[in-house]
Amino acid sequence: MRSIIPHEKNSALRKKAAAIARAEIESPTIKKLIEEMKKLLAKEEYGVALAAPQVGEAIRLFIVSGRALARGSRNAPDEIGGDVEKPETPPLPDQVYINPEILKISRTKRLKHEGCLSVRGKWGEVMRAEKATIRAYDEHNRAFTRGASDFLAHIFQHEMDHLEGILYIDKAAKIYDEEPEEQK
Repeated sequence: MRSIIPHEKNSALRKKAAAIARAEIESPTIKKLIEEMKKLLAKEEYGVALAAPQVGEAIRLFIVSGRALARGSRNAPDEIGGDVEKPETPPLPDQVYINPEILKISRTKRLKHEGCLSVRGKWGEVMRAEKATIRAYDEHNRAFTRGASDFLAHIFQHEMDHLEGILYIDKAAKIYDEEPEEQK
């Protein structure tokens, strides 16, 4: 089983990740990698996404957790209107993004609080676009396009940086140490 490798011991985090050949997307190797990444992400209390370079594979693949997708939908505008209570929804499945490309991002940007599973114990503030649209393939080799705002757009940009060999600490306007649990 793979593990999330700390940034100072992981050379894959500083490489531009290679595209995955379409013929390889459903291969046993990629399927196994996706399964292991999903398991690793599920173990992380605060993890919302995981890119292949974080586990030492410099390939263009990341996974967004169903928890993060659910959080994003909770923050979405209420389509029903008013204060109608929505029924509890089942957990959303993790989403796989293979060979993703950002098609567009908004000009409007804000400083966002950010951390990373590869840079434990640190947090920072990074300027991120409020909206992003991404095109990718899923684990079944189907192309899709997804637009996002706020939290999910932020995740897209962070994970795309991983695929370009960039860490949030490279872009952060401010970096600070995580507070110990007992001080919170």
